[in-house]
Amino acid sequence: MATPEQRPIIDVARLLAASKSYSALLRRIIVSQAAMDSTLEVAKGSDALTGSVRCEHRPGVTGLQSLLRESTAREAVDPVRDFDKIAEVLAQRTNVNLESVVAVAIIVLSHITADDAFTGACELAIDLDPGAWISDLNMERKVTLGSLREKGTSGVFAAELDKLRQQISTKPLANRAEQFFRHVKIRHHPLFDPGDFRYFRVSKLKEADDLRNSIVHEGGVPQLDLDLTARTMLFLHEAAITAMRSLASAYHLPMEWSILSGDQWSQNRMEGSQAPGGSL
Repeated sequence: MATPEQRPIIDVARLLAASKSYSALLRRIIVSQAAMDSTLEVAKGSDALTGSVRCEHRPGVTGLQSLLRESTAREAVDPVRDFDKIAEVLAQRTNVNLESVVAVAIIVLSHITADDAFTGACELAIDLDPGAWISDLNMERKVTLGSLREKGTSGVFAAELDKLRQQISTKPLANRAEQFFRHVKIRHHPLFDPGDFRYFRVSKLKEADDLRNSIVHEGGVPQLDLDLTARTMLFLHEAAITAMRSLASAYHLPMEWSILSGDQWSQNRMEGSQAPGGSL
């Protein structure tokens, strides 16, 4: 990792490495969006998804009964009676509309894509301009004389910035985006005005984050229609692309087209080249 004294993009090798990571991340976003678009189109055109499905839990085909037997004191549980009660509750909760199941999957996967985008964008921004992120470090952190002697001031800051990179993914998505745009000027889509539902705002990203959390952490599958799903999916996609657009604009990142297109032969050939700036 670069030391804080290495200001933005001072050598071709750093720029090339960032370009490869950026292109790979952008490819993941595009592939994910294409998959979500296709899934949503199939869902909209399928009459089968409007029906209800019920998942039955039977003692002979599930591990829940054995888990109940193993995790509860023998004298406190009747494996058959208590299992039947739990199984009935689960069966009732799985009596859901398949359209909602598809909607939930699309929202969760779209959120994962945006999550991946902002984590990667923050990591690349720290690598490309480490000095700008020093203000995010805990300046009250105590450093030993031994550490200063071994690493020097620059090495200590570089190590702390590396820890910051590793901690980025643990923050809520909206907080991560807010932190990123404190260091990188936001570049909105030129064709989206503030009234467009796809127009990026951190507050809307928090709403999408809250929706995802309610899906994952609350019991059962919520009833979600495909229109809300489509709007949430497209907003999350634009959020991910906004991070990429802003990153590329701030640091003038070139595109590695072989990585973006998934041309493995060209990618291997590029990585085997001895000329560090050959693809720029």
